[in-house]
Amino acid sequence: MGHYVRDIREKTRGMSRRQRLEYIGTYYWYHILGVCAAVFLVLFLAVHIGSGRKRPEFTCVMVNQEIDWNRDKALGEAFAGTLGLEPGQVEMDSNFNFSYGTVRLEGANESSYEKLFFRWANRELDAVILPESCYRFCQENGGIYRDLEAFDTCGLPLYRDGESFTGVLVEETGLGGLFEKPQDDPLLLVFPAEGRHEEMCKKFLEFVKTMDREILRTDQMQTVDGA
Repeated sequence: MGHYVRDIREKTRGMSRRQRLEYIGTYYWYHILGVCAAVFLVLFLAVHIGSGRKRPEFTCVMVNQEIDWNRDKALGEAFAGTLGLEPGQVEMDSNFNFSYGTVRLEGANESSYEKLFFRWANRELDAVILPESCYRFCQENGGIYRDLEAFDTCGLPLYRDGESFTGVLVEETGLGGLFEKPQDDPLLLVFPAEGRHEEMCKKFLEFVKTMDREILRTDQMQTVDGA
């Protein structure tokens, strides 16, 4: 850049201010444009990175349930409220409907299949609510679940897989009233082993246990019931 400045000074020596500006505009406009574009790009990236959405403290997704944004939002806000977190720091998302194995859904968004496994592999999922058949399907495709024996399960009804307890039977908890149980296919709450927030998973179990006595009677969950 310095040699351009020296070159301009040499070639515009003896010119008036107006003549200098006209000369620079005529012969160096593309240099000026390039510098402005570079500065704009740096500023854009700085603003985008600085104000980008932060990773949630806890993410729970629901597979093959009715997509209900009001329920998801209220449930997330209720859990966040028990921890003193901002609502946006807890993500609840039921937009994961897809066919698998012998389970065929009409009008399902099959891209949700890729989205689920991408986020699972990327360690973005802390908890998943899904039918037992989908539990098996994910397991066959490399999904690993946390062993809940290492958790304080707060007396919740557990799902046993071989010698391990890897899930909670949703319909026997306060969550049961919020979700549809597929026929002959128990609904489970599980925690992918790859999830980043193990302590938050433990707190979510405490929250689920508390829902039986308190959370379902809050204004937030009444909004869900009336949605």
